[in-house]
Amino acid sequence: MPFLSSPLIKVEKWMKNMDLKGITKDEEKSMLFVNFKINDKFFLVQTLVSKEWINIKALVALLKDIPKAAKEDLFYNCLVANFNLHEVTYSADENGIWVEADMPVDTNESNFKVEFQSVVFGMKYFIEQIAPKVKFDIKDTTMFT
Repeated sequence: MPFLSSPLIKVEKWMKNMDLKGITKDEEKSMLFVNFKINDKFFLVQTLVSKEWINIKALVALLKDIPKAAKEDLFYNCLVANFNLHEVTYSADENGIWVEADMPVDTNESNFKVEFQSVVFGMKYFIEQIAPKVKFDIKDTTMFT
């Protein structure tokens, strides 16, 4: 592989090799973005490339959009999915529920592809399996955070 001037450029090349369309780059934040449409909803996958880590994440639900009565069951089902699904990790912050993957920046292209695809699979699984169990309607989350 030819020398690439930065890990961000390397990761962008890997994403292009995956035939991802509409990749945008914020060099200042060292991030790459790509939108996905799943079941007529749009989600933004964000890839942060830091000095030591690559973090891929997608917001699948804003907490303010989740009915209070559904939150406990939703969180429980995310934890069960974390246990049962290979390479899929659901997380939460003060604003929402995310699906994410982390790997060292010195990873290889094959591993990056698996990790990236796990985030996309996690979005689809959340939409088709987790949200319907708790009767939660998914909304688009194509926002930058």
